[in-house]
Parts: sequence; structure tokens; C-alpha cells
Amino acid sequence: MNYINILSLTISAILSYIGSPMIFHMLTSSKTLSLNYKNEEIPICMGLLFIFVQIITVSMILLLTRTKTIYMIYYLFALTLIGLVGLLDDLIGDKNVKGFKGHIKSFFKGGLTTGGIRAGIVFVISLFVSIIISKNITDIIANTLIIALFTNFTNLFDLRPGRSIKVFILFSIIMLFTSNISEYNFLLYSFYGILIIYFPLDLKAKAMMGDVGSNVLGITLGVYCAFTHSLIWKFIYLFILIAVHILAEKVSFSKIIENNKVLKFIDDLWR
Repeated sequence: MNYINILSLTISAILSYIGSPMIFHMLTSSKTLSLNYKNEEIPICMGLLFIFVQIITVSMILLLTRTKTIYMIYYLFALTLIGLVGLLDDLIGDKNVKGFKGHIKSFFKGGLTTGGIRAGIVFVISLFVSIIISKNITDIIANTLIIALFTNFTNLFDLRPGRSIKVFILFSIIMLFTSNISEYNFLLYSFYGILIIYFPLDLKAKAMMGDVGSNVLGITLGVYCAFTHSLIWKFIYLFILIAVHILAEKVSFSKIIENNKVLKFIDDLWR
């Protein structure tokens, strides 16, 4: 399968090299811009690139390998739907409502937010995929939580250039070593090909991938983990995910990173 990983990385890199400037120009010319943390207007929703390239690359690999085709169709369905929900959040989302608690409170007060829609769709997608791939109720619960929490996990860190992508790269590499099954590794390698081209844009704050991008990164980690890891490792990742989400409701990760020399060095790396 090593040649499949290399092939998926190569295809994604080529497609991203062609598609990235096209999407950048499309967003710029249509004034699909947003203020970054420096109050500079830059294109948002560049995560659209992730969806287009990942769909094409995974489809091409499936035609060559026929690797559990139905599983990959479920992945692409989940990827596309969660990406579109993220796009909705980017374009018309209420930035004044923050955090999981904020969206829940708004919902019970009769106010529907795009963040609330995203949370609902994430849960439905996670449950749908989990029921199909799981063997028992314990698997269903673990896989649902893994996919749902990983989808939001990368979004929690998407506050500074490159930070969310660095988190994705770190966890994806760890997962490659802790997984029991290697036939789905091409899903991650395909994203590495995309990031080879896109990552510099994000690091230099020339564009933002938006929620559409961070959602797609997260659900890829979640689905990959659900497909390839033992129940013990899933519970280890779940413990980390739950702890991070609880912490996110109480403290600012940006402040923690700014006050820690090691984390700040990693956060500033390559900018």
C-alpha cells in the first residue's frame, strides 16, 4: 500500500497546485473576505480546496484499489456535508455566539445559529457512519464521539495562522503509528499533498481555510480513527478530546500558548 500513499499524496499536490490559485482568485474577486487576527482582510473559505481535491483524489484511488468502496463513499458523503455546513458558518455565521454552551443556550431561547446547525449535523453524520461501521453498541458510542469531537477539535485551534493544520499534522502522524489497519492511510497522505501547497498560504496569513476547512480536517481525523484503531486507543483519544473540549469552555488556548515558551515556539514556527 505504500505506493498508494505516495500516489494519493502526489495526485493531491498536483490538483492543489492547479486549484489553489483558482479558488484564491475566485474568493478575492467575489469579495469573500474576512478580517484575520491582525484586522487584515484576506480570503476566507479556502477550505473549499480540501473538499474538491479530496473527493477527486479518493475517487481516483478507489478506482485503482477498490478498497472497501462503500466505506469511502460514506467518508466522502460525511466530508462534503460537514464542509458545506462549515461554509454556511463562514458566510452567515453569528460571530458573537461562541462555544458549544453559547449555541445550546441560543437554541433553547428560540434562536437558531449556524453553529447550532453544525453541531446537530455533526452528531447525525457521526452517528450515521458509526452505526454502519460498528460491531456493537460500545463501538457505536465510541465511534460517534470520536468522529463528532475530532470534527470540532481542529476548529477549536483555528484562531491563528497554521495552528489548526499543525494540530492536524501532529495527531495524524501519531495515528499512523497507533492504528491497527493501514489500508486507509491514503486518506491522510492525500491531505498531506493538499497541505504541501496550501499550508504556506495559511502560515503567512494570506488566506483562511475557515470552518469549511477545519471541519473537513477534523472529520478526516475522526473517521480515520474510527476505521483503523482498536477500542483501547479510541478511548485514549476520547479522553484527550473530552479534556480539551472541557478546557476550551473555561480558558483561552491562545493565552495558554502565548504564556508557554515551548508552545509559543511551535505556534510561531514557519510563519
